[in-house]
Amino acid sequence: MKQHAPITDQTDPTPMLKKAMQREMAIEGATKRQALRVVLVWAINSGTLPAGFRLPTETDLARGLGVSIGTVQTALGQVQDLGLIKRRRGDGTRVLDSSVLPSSIWHFRMHSIETGNVFRILDQRIEIASTDASGRWCEHLGHCPEYTVIRRSIKGTDGMCVGAEMILDARLVPAASITAHALRQSNVRTVLEARLGVVAIQGKRQVTLGGIDPRQSALFELSTDVPIFEVKASTFLTDQRPFYFQTLYVPADRIALEF
Repeated sequence: MKQHAPITDQTDPTPMLKKAMQREMAIEGATKRQALRVVLVWAINSGTLPAGFRLPTETDLARGLGVSIGTVQTALGQVQDLGLIKRRRGDGTRVLDSSVLPSSIWHFRMHSIETGNVFRILDQRIEIASTDASGRWCEHLGHCPEYTVIRRSIKGTDGMCVGAEMILDARLVPAASITAHALRQSNVRTVLEARLGVVAIQGKRQVTLGGIDPRQSALFELSTDVPIFEVKASTFLTDQRPFYFQTLYVPADRIALEF
């Protein structure tokens, strides 16, 4: 999306958000609530909506964007789950300091080694596929007839890029049941929890330092010439059923991990 100068408290962001939403809605399969979530996350992470900025009321946003109150409330709730805004009765909705991340962000946090800035998603390419191949995920998920694979090539602040691969039992989350647009600019775990009506709990984590092979390099647009942190996370549901196995590929020359 086009970069904008930070908006001040005297400026109504609704026209900018509406234009950005129209571009998102041109993507096949995009819904209004998904488009609004995507543009709000982008506007905050890019600094267009700075920390402390108070958004228009939900009623004003709905009227200005030509959507329902329910659409606005759902999108704001998802953005709040990412720790980007605070909704408070009597004070409205304000953008939070980007250096503070919420408890909903699991596993680890990332910072630029050079600037110290927190990694925030600006854009991502998402691929959803099915596989019956066996791999290290089988130790957690078991040997399933088919797996759903969610791959993300994520571009963030200060030019930082990471790769992420989440694998789930296709009987729990069929690949055909989710779309890439539904996962854009979101916490994938919380989106899946809401869709399935389940609650996840943290499991095991493991970090190793090594390289990345040419196939992974092409999938996630990462260089084979730099050391890579591999962060593996195994997550369960509250009834102890395996939920997902995720691997993140993080360039160690540019990004520091905080646990």
